[in-house]
Amino acid sequence: MKHFFFLLPIYLLLMSPHSKANCEEGNEQCIEVGQWDFAVAIGAGVITNPVRGGDNVPLVLLPYISYYGDKFFVDNTSLGYTFLEQPRYDVSIVTQLNTERAYFERFHPSNILVSNSFTNESNAPSNPVTDPHPDTGTDSDEPGDVTGGDNDKGSPDDKQSPDVITIDDISKRDWALDGGILAHWYFEEYGKLSILWLHDITSTYKGHNARIDYSFNVPLGMPDVARLKLKIGAEYKDQKLVDYYYGISSIDTESERHLYNGKTAINPFISIAFNYRLNEDWQIKFSAKQTWLDSGITDSPLIDKKYTSNIFIGGLYEF
Repeated sequence: MKHFFFLLPIYLLLMSPHSKANCEEGNEQCIEVGQWDFAVAIGAGVITNPVRGGDNVPLVLLPYISYYGDKFFVDNTSLGYTFLEQPRYDVSIVTQLNTERAYFERFHPSNILVSNSFTNESNAPSNPVTDPHPDTGTDSDEPGDVTGGDNDKGSPDDKQSPDVITIDDISKRDWALDGGILAHWYFEEYGKLSILWLHDITSTYKGHNARIDYSFNVPLGMPDVARLKLKIGAEYKDQKLVDYYYGISSIDTESERHLYNGKTAINPFISIAFNYRLNEDWQIKFSAKQTWLDSGITDSPLIDKKYTSNIFIGGLYEF
């Protein structure tokens, strides 16, 4: 039933009879096609880490790289190809690094190359061209994912207590590369429904994950200067993914009371992103996101928080 919840919207998108609509000037959904975009965000922020013994990650300097062609696109750690375009929706195949590993490693790419709603949610270009991918939907429209580090040490109390297990006590969690389907459904010029389904193509955790969200660009009456985006959605992580990253087995510890088999999890989230353009090169950026973790994850002895959050404020320079 949980799988059906995520796959049904994709089926409805594919069956829609609408044809492709032109992108009008000032449309919030449009970005320029055929051009590489480079930007860097400079400011102050933090990403909280729910893994016991993992450090929160400070956000100071974050680069952003993207390219959108007629079919092919690159968005930081994601690659994609659009094979179906209609006026109200588009469907692409995508591949990207699984961000779960970022919980366990400070310098994971997704902690440095963050998604576009965080860094480059820029105003519509003065001469917009139709592009179905102003937002790739990659784990990729929030300011990165919470992380720790392989060498991060827990607090002295954690190390002395026999009742806790930390990131330093477990075996290494490996990187994974996911591949799957991304679909967008557009509502007029302000709203968008995104559905993403990904499978582990490197056989690291041998499972899959998905996400569904609705984003809304709040009309502020000055699209060339200010932009406000709200998003609400949920992440789905199957039992194999949760068990690989948050489960505790005999490989991790000899203590039977710490053993845990991960369970399927659905994590709801809400986020906000605001930018204000100062001139042709600089924007003021603000972004915040809150994700509530399902009990399938929080019941793990490795987790000491029931949520993750991130916040950032600063400036964005576009090259």
